[in-house]
Amino acid sequence: MDYNMEAGDLWVEERQSKILSLLKRDRRVEADQLAHDFKVSRETIRRDLKIMEERGLIRRTHGGALMNEQSKESPFEQRRVSRIAEKRALCQAAVSMMVPGGSYFIDAGSTTTILGEFMADLGEMSIVTNSIELAMTVRKINPAIDVVLLGGSIGTDVPATYGEMTLRQLRNFHADIALVSPVGIDPGVGVSYYDLAEAELAGQMLENARQKLVIADASKLGVVSRAIVSECKEIDVLVTDESETSAYTEAGLRRVIHAAA
Repeated sequence: MDYNMEAGDLWVEERQSKILSLLKRDRRVEADQLAHDFKVSRETIRRDLKIMEERGLIRRTHGGALMNEQSKESPFEQRRVSRIAEKRALCQAAVSMMVPGGSYFIDAGSTTTILGEFMADLGEMSIVTNSIELAMTVRKINPAIDVVLLGGSIGTDVPATYGEMTLRQLRNFHADIALVSPVGIDPGVGVSYYDLAEAELAGQMLENARQKLVIADASKLGVVSRAIVSECKEIDVLVTDESETSAYTEAGLRRVIHAAA
């Protein structure tokens, strides 16, 4: 990556300001590239990044840094009517991974709620979910599917169950595939959520599944929120409509399915 910096040394404050500008543009920077572009040592860049992290401006990663983003999702009712075509394409691609006789975890969200629309022709299988809307849709569209709706307290935003009762029931199940749709997925940081209850539940689903599948449209790639639930190297499949995903496979993610709306 070439940041096209001007030659010559810079004062510390100016260099850090330019680093922050690069992060706002590119979301992530690499220490080696910064050292080359600013014509300073890698140790100098490390000191810069350490100072910037202490000021709460950035999040340091192995070999570089990210913007210190804590991406909070917009309200569920707003998310459910945005990027509908993209979400439908992603869900259709994700459902292609489901086979008769299989068992599946599905977390609650504006994307995963749409999955039920594509399950009409699937054979017998079992689904464990905390999504009230998904459970009702699947039950109506395909009675052959065994649906387990986890108990617990109903969330204030997403129509789904959360809490210790939900987690306690979930721990008793194992699935072939966990399908989750997080706030973001970043090559260096991994899969993340903003809501801590959602993060805890998704993390348990991923832990109890043989395969781990993440559904994320292009707007979620490169996004880092506050609760990290999995590194990319632990994810088996990423379903996305973003065409450039080499950074994710380089980070250890095993397979990418590209879906076009």
